[in-house]
Amino acid sequence: MALGQATSLDCAFVNVADSTRGFSGLSRFPAINNRGDVAFIANKVGSGQGVFKWEEGTIKTIASSGNLNNFGDDVAINSAGVVGYDAALTNSTNDRAIFTSNGSWTRMIVDANQQGFLGRFLGSPSINAWGTVAFFAFRMDFSEAVFTGNGGALTTVADTTKGTFSGFENAAINNFGRVAFPATREDGSQSVFIATPVEDRGTDDSKPEISWTISAVTDPQNPLFTDPFATFGDPTINDAGFVADVGFLSSQNIEIFTGNIRRVTARTDPNSSFFTSSEHPSVNNRGVVAFFANELSGGEGVFVELTGGASPVGVIGTGDALFGSIVTGLDLGRFALNDRDQLAFHYDLQDGRSGVAILSLKQR
Repeated sequence: MALGQATSLDCAFVNVADSTRGFSGLSRFPAINNRGDVAFIANKVGSGQGVFKWEEGTIKTIASSGNLNNFGDDVAINSAGVVGYDAALTNSTNDRAIFTSNGSWTRMIVDANQQGFLGRFLGSPSINAWGTVAFFAFRMDFSEAVFTGNGGALTTVADTTKGTFSGFENAAINNFGRVAFPATREDGSQSVFIATPVEDRGTDDSKPEISWTISAVTDPQNPLFTDPFATFGDPTINDAGFVADVGFLSSQNIEIFTGNIRRVTARTDPNSSFFTSSEHPSVNNRGVVAFFANELSGGEGVFVELTGGASPVGVIGTGDALFGSIVTGLDLGRFALNDRDQLAFHYDLQDGRSGVAILSLKQR
């Protein structure tokens, strides 16, 4: 791997599930929590597609085909092992729903048809420690909004019908209820925003109303945030309120960054063309960032940035040895990194195997 060869890191690997163990179509975007539990989508011999959780070597079925199908690939998992996922409902036309489940109980967060949403455009879920889910959705009239919910009435975070915004992408929520989302302004420019909940209890003891203070992540010293044609991917947000995301500059360069409404830190060099594309950076509560990227040389890899600067280190890439074969493909989701510096990732191998694994980092 040409950039930042992992000479200062020790990496240990654990195989979670692969195509020799009765699975196929394994998640490209598995998720991991601080206990090391891994959630993933796969097809299982005899039961079809489903949501699965790996916990200390045991795989548990969270949801399976039946009245659900076409599960979304980008699942989320919280510290209690509750998995957030979305799927199509087979008993209703063009309907999708978001659920949370630990395998023993299941809670529906939103049914698109019941809420007047377009099922095929229902966003991917993010889940916090309290089981609250954040997502975006299109209404039947094609207006869009970002919502949170935990099984009861949905709370609207941001809405294109209120002005300011004309569109949204996938949202993320942290354990303090802050929601990060990319949005397009009415003038066509894009940025990433952080919505902070504000409770208004009024003068009585009724349930408090929630309003939101919404501010853009910005930095006038960073070329990404002065580029009027820049676009942004799907973010994550840690408990300190720092967002991690990828920005695409009009120069065709990309920048992985972390930031809040006061400052932004470039975690890759926005003036470098070494990375040609990237997706789904993850950030943990220690400020470590992990991301997947394609390289100008044609390779691809998983990288981590540990220093709080633009110094990414490659931890695994195409051409590397893994599980007795050679890596031919990789991918990483936005909920792929935990506070123990463990990464859940997808791999493809030269011998035809594919699977989901955990990479554990240890600094020397």
